[in-house]
Amino acid sequence: MIPAWQLNRTGLFWLLIGYGAVVALHFSHLPAWIPGLAAIVMLWRIQIYRSRWQLPGKLIRFGLAFLCVVGLFSEYRTLVGLDPMVALLLVSYSLKLLEMRHRKDCYLVIFIACFLAVTQALFDQTPLSAVYIVGTLMVLIAALAGQHSELSEDHVGRPLKTATVLLLQALPLMLLMFVVMPRVGALWSVPLNTSAAKTGVSGTLSPGDITQLGRSAEPAFRATFSGDIPPQHQLYWRGLVLSRFDGREWRSAGPEGFQDHRLLRGYGSAPAAWEKSIVRQGQSVSYDVYLEATQQPWLFALSTPVPRSEGVLLARDFRLVYRQPVAAKIRYQVDSWLDYQLSPDRLSKSRRAVELQIPLGYNPKTVDLARRWRLEGLTDKALMGRVLGLYNREFVYTLEPPALGQHSVDEFLFSSKSGFCEHFASSFVFFMRAAGVPARVVVGYQGGEIHPDGYVLVRQYDAHAWAEVWFAGEGWVRVDPTAAVAPERIESSLAEVLGNDEGFLADSPLSLVRFRHISWLNSLRLQLDSLNYGWARWVLGFDAEQTTLFDRVLGGNSPVRIALVLVVTGLIVMAFVAWMQLRGVRVTLRDELDEVYALFCRKLAKIGIARHTGEAPVSFAERAVQSRPDLAREIATITRHYQHMRYGDESWQQLVLLRKAVKRFNPTKTARSSVTAENTAKINSVH
Repeated sequence: MIPAWQLNRTGLFWLLIGYGAVVALHFSHLPAWIPGLAAIVMLWRIQIYRSRWQLPGKLIRFGLAFLCVVGLFSEYRTLVGLDPMVALLLVSYSLKLLEMRHRKDCYLVIFIACFLAVTQALFDQTPLSAVYIVGTLMVLIAALAGQHSELSEDHVGRPLKTATVLLLQALPLMLLMFVVMPRVGALWSVPLNTSAAKTGVSGTLSPGDITQLGRSAEPAFRATFSGDIPPQHQLYWRGLVLSRFDGREWRSAGPEGFQDHRLLRGYGSAPAAWEKSIVRQGQSVSYDVYLEATQQPWLFALSTPVPRSEGVLLARDFRLVYRQPVAAKIRYQVDSWLDYQLSPDRLSKSRRAVELQIPLGYNPKTVDLARRWRLEGLTDKALMGRVLGLYNREFVYTLEPPALGQHSVDEFLFSSKSGFCEHFASSFVFFMRAAGVPARVVVGYQGGEIHPDGYVLVRQYDAHAWAEVWFAGEGWVRVDPTAAVAPERIESSLAEVLGNDEGFLADSPLSLVRFRHISWLNSLRLQLDSLNYGWARWVLGFDAEQTTLFDRVLGGNSPVRIALVLVVTGLIVMAFVAWMQLRGVRVTLRDELDEVYALFCRKLAKIGIARHTGEAPVSFAERAVQSRPDLAREIATITRHYQHMRYGDESWQQLVLLRKAVKRFNPTKTARSSVTAENTAKINSVH
C-alpha cells in the first residue's frame, strides 16, 4: 500500500494536465515569460515523473523565485491590481509545483489551482469560458481523487471517472442553489483595479480613436426592446458629451458652466430642477441593455433616457452613468423619448461660453474661414448647411485616414479631406464654434445589427461620433456630419459600408463577421451570438429574472418563503434517498484487487469452472486445478498473490503485475491447444 505521505503517480499525472489547463486559461492576459516558466516547470516535473531528473535544489529554487519577482515588478511596476495579483499567484503555483514532495504539498497545489481556475471569470464570462473552467476543475478533482487512490499507476482514467461522477452528483444541488439563493454579488462583479486594456469608447476623443474601434468586431452591448425596434437612423446610442477642446483632444467639461453642481440624479429619486429643460414628446421606447465590461462608468442609451434600474444615474447632459466602473456584464433598463427638445428656451451665459470655447493659436485657417462665412450674414442653420455641403462635395469617408499634426482641423479641411466619423464631428463642431454657434461632440454608437431573435447587437465597429448644435427656440439638435459624406453609414452598418476596406476588422482577423456572405457561416455566427446573449441574460443576469420568478411562483422573495423552498426541497431529496434504500437499491463498491480477482473467476467460468457462492479462493483454486491440471501453475500463482495482497503484507504496488498476469491468463486458448494436442496424439497412435 502507498504510504500516506507519498505522492501518487496517477494523481500527479492529472495534476500536470490541470496545471497546463490553468496556464492556458490565463494565457491571454499574462506576460510572455510566465507561460515560458510554466513550460520549464512542466518539463521538469515530467522528467521527475519519469525518474530521469531530481527535484531542484535550494539554490535553483531561490534563483527562480528571485527572477520571477524581478519579472513581475518590471512588467507591472506594482503588485496592486487584478493582473499582477493573478500573475503572482500563478508564479507561486508554478514554483510550489516544482518543489512539491509530499501528498500534503499536492493538496495545497490543487487548492491553489482551483482558485486560479475560477479567477478566469474575472476576465471572461462567456459560455465557452465557463465550460473551460468546469473542465479544468474536473481535471483538478481527478488529480485529488488520484492522490487518494491505493494504486500508483494503474487505471489512469479512473480518477477522471470519479471526478465526473462527483460533479454530476453536485449538479442538482448547484442548480437549486442558483435558482433559489438570493443574489449576493458574484466575485467578478466587485470593482477591481485591472491593467487590462479597456474595451470600447474612451473618455476622450482625438483623431484616430474611433478609427481603431472600427478594426474590432467585439460585442459592445445588446439591447432588447419591449416593442418595435426603432429605425436604424434613430439608433444613436449616446455615451459621452465632450465640450472641452485643447487643439488635439476633446473631453468632458464636467460641472463647468452650470449654476449648481447637482449633476446626477439616481434611479427612484425625485426629478431634479434641471430636468425641466427637456420637453419630451410622443411615446417612449422601453428597452433592456446588456453591456459588456468596459472598465468605465458611462453607459449607452438612446436620446433623453430615464433609467429604470438600481445603480444607474442620469447626468445633467442627459446621458447615463453607472455607480462604479463596469467590470463585468451588466443589465439595465431604460425608457427613452426619440422626439424631444433639449433646452429650447435659453442657454445660460456660462454654459454658452463653455460650448463656444476654442483653443487660441490652433487651426487659424478654419477660424478665418468660419468668421468670413459668418460675416456674409448667414443664419446659424444656413451656415451649418454650407459646412455640410462642403463635406458632401469634397470629402471621403475612410477607415484609414492620414495622420494629422498640430493643426488637425486645418489639415483635415484643407489638405487630406478624408477621415472617419471623429474627423467630421470634431472639425464640424470646431467650425461652428469659430463661427459663434454653440456646439459639442457626442460619442457613442450608431445603429447595430438586428438579430433574428429580435434584439439589437452593437459591436465595437459601430462606435460613432456626431455633433449637437444649439439653435434658439429648438435647443440642442443632433447633427451628424458623417451623414453628409456617407449617408449609407447611418442607414446600415459599417460592415456593409466599409466591408472591403483593408482596415476593417484588422484587429479581429478570425471574426465570423468577415464571412457573413457565406450563408452557413453567417447562420453559425448568429447562433453563437444568440447563445452568448442567452447566457448573459439567464445566467449572468439571472438576479433580474430571479425576482420575477419568485413573484410568479412564491408570490414574493421574502426570506421565509426562500427558506421554506429549501426545506421542502431537502425533504423531497431525503425521501427519495430513503425510498431507494427501502427498495434495496445498493451500489456495490469493489476495490481494484477484487475487480482483478473477479476477472480471473469469469475467465474460468467460461470453461465450465464457476466459483460457488462463499467458496474460499484456495478451495476454488484446488477444484480448478483438479479440472485443469495444465493451468495449475498460473492458477496457483494468481491465487497466492491475491491471498497475500488481501490478507498479508505484500505491497499493493504488485497489483499492477497481478493485473497483467490475469490479463494474460487465457484458459480458453489453453483448452483448445490441449484438445488439439490430444487429437494429434490419437491420430499418430492409429498410424
